[in-house]
Amino acid sequence: MASAIGVRIYRISVHGRRATGDVDLHDGELELPATDFITNFVATHNTPVESEELERTFYFEEKEAPSTGSSRGYIHYGTFGYESNIIDPKTKEKKYRRMTTDVEEIPLYYEFWCPSSSKTAFAAFQSFGGKSCIGLVMKKMRDRFEVANPGYLLVFQKVTASNARGTAYFSAPVKRLHLLRRKAPNDLASRYFEGLTPDVVDYEVTISARRKMSLGALNDLLTSFDELDQGVILEDGVEFKEAYAEVRFGKKLRRVGVLGENVDAGVIDLTETVLRAPDGHPHFESMRKEVNELLEDFYHVMRGHSR
Repeated sequence: MASAIGVRIYRISVHGRRATGDVDLHDGELELPATDFITNFVATHNTPVESEELERTFYFEEKEAPSTGSSRGYIHYGTFGYESNIIDPKTKEKKYRRMTTDVEEIPLYYEFWCPSSSKTAFAAFQSFGGKSCIGLVMKKMRDRFEVANPGYLLVFQKVTASNARGTAYFSAPVKRLHLLRRKAPNDLASRYFEGLTPDVVDYEVTISARRKMSLGALNDLLTSFDELDQGVILEDGVEFKEAYAEVRFGKKLRRVGVLGENVDAGVIDLTETVLRAPDGHPHFESMRKEVNELLEDFYHVMRGHSR
């Protein structure tokens, strides 16, 4: 099974330490306006930045820069600090011994977008098989911004169902809800099979809407689980600790995380919609098309909410 490809969208704003409300990204009181800061940050982090504490590295490979503060390309995210064997899965022959100083690096799509005449900007960060360097990049950006602009903060706010209600994505109809119980006791399987069954099974229940109908809007589903905040769903006497939804967005069905220890509720799953290169990573053009569609939707709705 191919590694999951997800994307998280963030709203970027500037706040004064002792003031409420957003400061314009182009505000003349800023020593380095936020749009210029983003452009400079990408340009000055084009060689590996190493975190010894986290044993992580990252650097930007900018592909396009449509305007000041807007940039898209790849963040090359690396991990190091442990040894492992690279083997041929068929022959089990060891091909390479990875050392603690070697860096395993993957390309992750990123985009910063600063709409003209807007007080805020947006950022999109890809994840691959659950791997992401969002926290590392955002911390570095916040720290550098405060140095460049004393008294001001660069704020990242993840776009969620609660703060982006009304967008086409979070208003999208849920077509299916999948409930999953991993490593469930075999008595669940024995309901349907006679004789020997495995000691442990994965148990999944799917709730589907009828043709041309839906189970409701995605934002209502995500908000209801957020309000319950119990970490489990009880269905037919079985506790499920993982759940994801399939929503109809445009002409596509997209998978969205709803519940689970390793699930970031609301993260947008692009696994089945983007095209992949032979190396298993998504094509740049395919990612750009999908992300731009989402950014435009979020911007227009959230702009209306801020009035």
